[in-house]
Amino acid sequence: MITSHYLKLHIGRTLWFVLLVILSVLFTMATALSVSDFLKLLFDSGESSQTAVSGNLLTKGLLDLYNWLITFGKVRALLLFSLLVFLLYALKSCCSYLSAVEISTVRIKVVRDIRNDLFAKVLNLPVSYYAKHRKGDLLARFSNDITEYDENILGSLQLLVSAVLSIVLYFSMLVYINVKLTLFVLAMLPLVLLVVSGVSRKLKRQSAEMQQRNAYLLSLIEETIMGLKVIKAYTAIEFSNRRFTLFSKLYTQGRMRMFRRINLASPLSEFLSSCIVIGILIFGSYLVLSHDNGLTPELFVSYIMMFVLMIEPIKNVATAVSQIKKGKACADRLTQVLDEADAVGIGQNMGQKVFTGLSMGIQFRDVCFSYGDSDVLSDICISIPRGRNVALVGSSGSGKSTLVDLLSRFYDVSRGQILIDNIDIRDYSIGSLRSHIGVVAQDTILFNDTIAANIAFGRSDVSADDIQRAAIVANAHDFIMQLPDGYNTNIGDGGDRLSGGQRQRISIARAVLCNPDILIFDEATSALDTESERQVQTALDNLLKGRTAIIIAHRLSTIVNADEIIVLEHGRIVERGTHAQLSKQGGRYSQLVALQQLS
Repeated sequence: MITSHYLKLHIGRTLWFVLLVILSVLFTMATALSVSDFLKLLFDSGESSQTAVSGNLLTKGLLDLYNWLITFGKVRALLLFSLLVFLLYALKSCCSYLSAVEISTVRIKVVRDIRNDLFAKVLNLPVSYYAKHRKGDLLARFSNDITEYDENILGSLQLLVSAVLSIVLYFSMLVYINVKLTLFVLAMLPLVLLVVSGVSRKLKRQSAEMQQRNAYLLSLIEETIMGLKVIKAYTAIEFSNRRFTLFSKLYTQGRMRMFRRINLASPLSEFLSSCIVIGILIFGSYLVLSHDNGLTPELFVSYIMMFVLMIEPIKNVATAVSQIKKGKACADRLTQVLDEADAVGIGQNMGQKVFTGLSMGIQFRDVCFSYGDSDVLSDICISIPRGRNVALVGSSGSGKSTLVDLLSRFYDVSRGQILIDNIDIRDYSIGSLRSHIGVVAQDTILFNDTIAANIAFGRSDVSADDIQRAAIVANAHDFIMQLPDGYNTNIGDGGDRLSGGQRQRISIARAVLCNPDILIFDEATSALDTESERQVQTALDNLLKGRTAIIIAHRLSTIVNADEIIVLEHGRIVERGTHAQLSKQGGRYSQLVALQQLS
């Protein structure tokens, strides 16, 4: 279980918490056992206070202590006893405080560890995972699920451990005071547990449903913010609002039903406990009157006090169990992500070859790839010598992006091989392979940081001069220097403060700074206007000099100078050659050229 795994990392503090709870309960018990007997002796006559009393060792031991205190005189004995009770309460409070500090530290560190591991897992998950799951669902696990896990699992475990330890110690003392009375109590407890468990039985299923609904609500919010322009453009504000309000209503109704069930557990257990107290008063009074096993009136009062002290832990057990069942759904959702298989090669880099740079070239040998039962690529054979540029063209869904994703090992081939310098890329460590591959995609990913930080992203060994040289090659230096803070200008979420062409040139500068041996351009200019495309194309031409590149392009004007053009349709190669050769063949490439009116 996820909880036991992380608690083991903090076993020292956890055991210290348990010891402090035990001490706190013992000090409370000592106080409860003292008061009634001492006050009886204090206000009895001297003769009665010195008489022998039959009963168990506890009774006799307490009587000896009280008689010793009274030898100092009743007034002084009362002061000494009050001081003793004060000391016991002070020690109890101190232990309670220290135990709360210890377990709070454990909870905070466990949540930190889970959050760190969850973030590391998100970074290492295969790309295919994100194609199947909503981003909002992942965000819900970082926010709501971890919070609910802390409050419902860790918080309830804290409550449960304290309650169980208290019950065990109190119950042990009840047994020692009088076995018959305790057996009577024990016979009634299953009724309490049966009723409370019946109330909380459905909580896990209801909680899992609530977590799914919450994740869907977060997904709706994220999609709405990301697509706000589309919503406004299509006057879909009322539609979006109605959809969100509907699911918000269903979520609220579900939570109300769940919390009604949770809140019923505590008062119900309290009522049943009160019934048991009444039963103890009746049966215990009978035992006192019949002098059963030395059960004196004073010890019976202590027994009742001890049982009353045990009621709160019993209620806490019921509350903790219901909360744990509610939180189990959160723990399961966190475990689902943490137990996902990492991306290919992650964590298995020890002993693999280190890729130090391209010396010969890249080969795709009979490469096939499938998503489940659907074939995406079939029998792909491509040879790219070092320093050559190969362009991939074809209609959407023909497998172009998937092919370059295989080279970066975002996925692994289903059949066939991809070789770099005649070595299967699966024999290289993933980190060393990707450090020599630069990617410039159509959807430019920039971060809410400065331009300099985005260009140097992931690298701490670069200087300001290195960043500037990369920007010059990417044809970005001039527009950067026109910004208010130059390279220290913050570009906002996703680079929203820059134009599309400017964002793309920042992305190219980032690739330049890595000085990669292999470059991948995935439709890097398809979303730009003519002027921006010209500026980006100039940057690409600067970057391509002397490098091995795979270029995916819809705008065929950007690849007329490629060393080889490969046309893909339905995951297969249907044509290959230079621009001049393919234009004369009258095949699929010629059709694409005609469609774009390229002379």
